[in-house]
Amino acid sequence: METYLLDTNVISDVSAARGKDDSPCVARLKSAAEKGARILLPVVSIAEIEFGLQLGGKPDSEQAQAIRCFFKEYIHIPFGDDTVEPYALIRARLFQNHGTPKGTRKSRREKRPEELKDRVSGRELGIDERDLLIASAAVQFNCVLVTDDTNEGMRHIREAADTLLAEGKPTRLRVENWRQTPDGA
Repeated sequence: METYLLDTNVISDVSAARGKDDSPCVARLKSAAEKGARILLPVVSIAEIEFGLQLGGKPDSEQAQAIRCFFKEYIHIPFGDDTVEPYALIRARLFQNHGTPKGTRKSRREKRPEELKDRVSGRELGIDERDLLIASAAVQFNCVLVTDDTNEGMRHIREAADTLLAEGKPTRLRVENWRQTPDGA
């Protein structure tokens, strides 16, 4: 039985498209549930969505109530003690690969993943701390992370996890995009 951890963008898609048959995310969620898969929601994603509702000034709207009903249907996964190891390993690798050395060999000029830049082009990598937290929870619980996040930052998180896994570290990060059809179309 597979276990899936839904990223913020997928939760938003599924909760907004409930009852609609034309949503690829809803179809994939329904298929997974029919096969007995476990569906989990990261608390970080729930917090992001709640923030959006508060910021948009619609915390009591029908949409907000529908999203909260969706939240109640699934188990919530916190960032806990066992998430620390994969998080620390992946974040350290990102800083080793992309941080600017400062003084000592271990110190880096950047303090947050959002500050990391490509050493050649100087472009920001687009690594979001919340994405790193969610990916770390997926590693901890051996879930497939379901996301449509195809930005540069997520690619770097995946590369760091894959490199560490090849070195024997516990950082197996599996990812699926349910906005796409299973054949990639």
